[in-house]
Amino acid sequence: MAMAQGFTREQVQSILNDIDGSSLIDAKTKLLLHLSEKVTRESFKIHEGTIQELRDQSCSVEDIFEAIAVASLFNYMDRMADSLGAPVEGFQDMMEQMQDQ
Repeated sequence: MAMAQGFTREQVQSILNDIDGSSLIDAKTKLLLHLSEKVTRESFKIHEGTIQELRDQSCSVEDIFEAIAVASLFNYMDRMADSLGAPVEGFQDMMEQMQDQ
């Protein structure tokens, strides 16, 4: 998805390696990436206080909903693909083609 927004593979990897230290993304995006990680790894720890903390730091309800929805959808799709043994070959090529358009 990030590559479809114009980021290179190297830039995406640098963001993932150090979200908080990256100058490629803004503060709100950093917060939403951390939320997405929490959805993936510890969704049971997300509560009303988590949402309020993000709202207090300039994330709208729509921003938060979208981050949770996208992370949840990708988690679902990954688990389905893994469970069914679906191949992922060519995914990076597809993303590069989208970037070139």
